[in-house]
Amino acid sequence: MLSTTHYKNTIFLCLLALASALNASENQKMVVGDFSQQDHSLPESWDTLTFGSIEEHTSYTLVDDEDIKVIKAESNESASGLSKKVTFNPKDYPYLSWRWKVNKAIPGTDVTSKSGDDYAARIYVMFKYNLEDLPEQEQSRISWYKFFNGKLPPLATLNYIWANKMPVGKIISSPYTDRVKMVVLKNKGSELQQWHIEERNIYEDYKKAFGEEPKDVISIAIMTDTDNTEAMAESYFGDIVVSKVSQLKKSVVQASKPTKNALAKRK
Repeated sequence: MLSTTHYKNTIFLCLLALASALNASENQKMVVGDFSQQDHSLPESWDTLTFGSIEEHTSYTLVDDEDIKVIKAESNESASGLSKKVTFNPKDYPYLSWRWKVNKAIPGTDVTSKSGDDYAARIYVMFKYNLEDLPEQEQSRISWYKFFNGKLPPLATLNYIWANKMPVGKIISSPYTDRVKMVVLKNKGSELQQWHIEERNIYEDYKKAFGEEPKDVISIAIMTDTDNTEAMAESYFGDIVVSKVSQLKKSVVQASKPTKNALAKRK
């Protein structure tokens, strides 16, 4: 028969092991967008992302959807995003997971042209780059951009987009620069008014898109824009997580099936 002291020691060791396991699990991921944990307003750590002379900005609000707080984006011939500064090595945290929903898509979206460069939903992942590594002519253009906008342009960037006619899985350069790559995750065949869960290996995507090793991630942004197509769009963004290991079952990620509340409930 176990003594009281032995019994207490056993309980203590079990609790210690459980705490250790929970701590290890938390260290496997970083919550970048904890929208579901907000009360009434947008998280303070997310800043408005604007572009030069575009005066009309997309509206972003915190709303309840299926009893979970999410970001609602409404765009009417407008363009702006929400961005969060983060710094991490994508080789250490290669997996980016999120969920999104589009209620109103953009028929005129065309990833190959500047006039069609609008998306009902997109996720930016911006990586660090060295200005001096770029061609001299491009350095000059970027310096002028920084002078007028007070910041460097979002080069060395992956855009995960809700496109139109482009096939899912396609990676193509932005119509503005080869240093921004568009990765098509959804198109006109994707179901509207349904939540879709996504997970991407941003480390592998970057190497495939740019043919080189990525530097650190410096920010992540969400965006809905309709300024070029002069259209309207409505979309929703759930929590955004980066992790060392996959957060989703492989079959779910590959099929990208609509999944109710899954990502928020995994936190």
